[in-house]
Amino acid sequence: MKKEIINSWEKNASEWIKTVQSNAIPSRKFTNPAILETLKTLEGQKIVDVGCGEGWLTREMEKMGWEATGVDAIETLIQEAKNKGPEAYHVLTFEAIVAGTPIPNGPFDAAIFNFCLYLKEDLVPLLENTLKHISEKGSIIIQTLHPYFLIQNELAYQSQWLSDSWKGLPGNFEDGHSWYARTLEDWITELNCIEGIQFSLKEIVNDAKKPVSLLIKITKL
Repeated sequence: MKKEIINSWEKNASEWIKTVQSNAIPSRKFTNPAILETLKTLEGQKIVDVGCGEGWLTREMEKMGWEATGVDAIETLIQEAKNKGPEAYHVLTFEAIVAGTPIPNGPFDAAIFNFCLYLKEDLVPLLENTLKHISEKGSIIIQTLHPYFLIQNELAYQSQWLSDSWKGLPGNFEDGHSWYARTLEDWITELNCIEGIQFSLKEIVNDAKKPVSLLIKITKL
């Protein structure tokens, strides 16, 4: 699965950069402000954007006064991020974090996963190992596609692998990778497997009052 995801992102990196920087994804009208407003509620000095892509959110973090670091598995995206701003950027895969590789520049007061969690089995180990780089009382913020997506696309409401990560996005994407979609119940089940935390959920809706994303805040006790 790792190779499939990385190959797909490497192939589509330039198209993704163009799509993000042109604000071509309609739901970002709601999801971008949601993550930025959540960041305003956090306290601390150092933050890491895990799965930062071309770095738009990392740059916003820096504007807010954070000492921001961005990490991503795709070298093309990291190079674009370095070209766009002075923040610290590093190539780092989820698999490396799961294996115990330190996240550069840690420890942090917060870590953000914004629309980048495609894993099934390794979700809990990824979050547990990220928490090791978070200070006492620090937080992990996850924004992910709302499980309502399954109903909206006339799929069975059950956690499942979906075949094409790029489906439905504007742009000339190809060779989409598989990703694992979870029901709300299964998200809660996974989070309950992590010791020493508390978590809260917030649903982000569009103008039609239909859910577009799920915001999860994990706080170390």
